[in-house]
Amino acid sequence: MVAPVVRRILVPVDIAESREPDLGYAIGLAAQLRAELLLLAVVDTPTTVSLIGRHRAMAGGGRDFDQALHEEVQQMLQRLVDLAAGNGVRALGHLTFSEDVEEQILKEALVQRVDLILVRSHGRSGIMKALLGSTAGEILKAAPCPVLVARA
Repeated sequence: MVAPVVRRILVPVDIAESREPDLGYAIGLAAQLRAELLLLAVVDTPTTVSLIGRHRAMAGGGRDFDQALHEEVQQMLQRLVDLAAGNGVRALGHLTFSEDVEEQILKEALVQRVDLILVRSHGRSGIMKALLGSTAGEILKAAPCPVLVARA
């Protein structure tokens, strides 16, 4: 019997959006390949700024912002892990803080010895791409394994 080629899939999760990330494609792919999902949330400065609004009300309650942010992201990752489990896919969630999102994703791919990185791309072009950069493009350039780019 031939061993599976893809056993571990790294999926960077965009936590800056106001809605929960859509993992339907990643879960479906992992189920078909009988692979494990590694969900990675990287908190950087822009992500932190976008999340500050959610926690302004907590500031008066004496809770530490960093702690509240950490708890919120951990809870979101747990919901995603539970969603995957509900679809028969083993998943693990990991939270890290870094100013260089692409570098952190690439490090995680090496440390976790993943077989595939699945990234979502908004397909921006022109001035938007120049201003915002392309996480998917940077990962494609330096990834230690195959990269699958899915349109967001």
